[in-house]
Amino acid sequence: MCYKEIVGSDDGLSIEELADRAGVSVRTVRYYITQGLLPGPATRGKYASYDEDQLARLQLVRLLVDQHVPLAELRERLAQLSAQEVRTLLRQEQRRVRTREQARTAPSPRDYVSGLLARARAPSTMSPAPSMPTPAAPRVQAVPTTPITQPDAMQRWELAPGVELYVRADSARHYARLIERLLESARDELGRTSS
Repeated sequence: MCYKEIVGSDDGLSIEELADRAGVSVRTVRYYITQGLLPGPATRGKYASYDEDQLARLQLVRLLVDQHVPLAELRERLAQLSAQEVRTLLRQEQRRVRTREQARTAPSPRDYVSGLLARARAPSTMSPAPSMPTPAAPRVQAVPTTPITQPDAMQRWELAPGVELYVRADSARHYARLIERLLESARDELGRTSS
């Protein structure tokens, strides 16, 4: 579901406009009002209007409902928040949703390394500099080629000609399994292309 960012406005919103800007139905807005999750309109009747604080609260409720937070828990949490706290929490939740979406659509480490290797093997439109030797055969080095002399020193692995993996020494120990998986993916990819 797409969540619209908070946009300021001086005019009151009709229930239809409120629902549209929050990406929900009018029926959902009315349901949240009856459940005590959203305050009712400032005025009653045909010209009932809602403000930006109610919009922010409705957007926050929507985000939290999509995360399966129980309505009773939402009601209790929201009752204690000021309008400014609701806006702050809404911005945090919107950032969290965007981060999760980016992580969900990001390539796997194997796909990422495969893409790097494919680009490295693609014919270049520029000819190599005369002083640069052309590599004989692709290889993956399974041991670091840079000695560690300081705690923040970098370790380097060559995944393919022109493709290197650099990892801080202290992180290399922590992410040893991930590094090994990347190296295995590179070996597999190079093995497939060389046969």
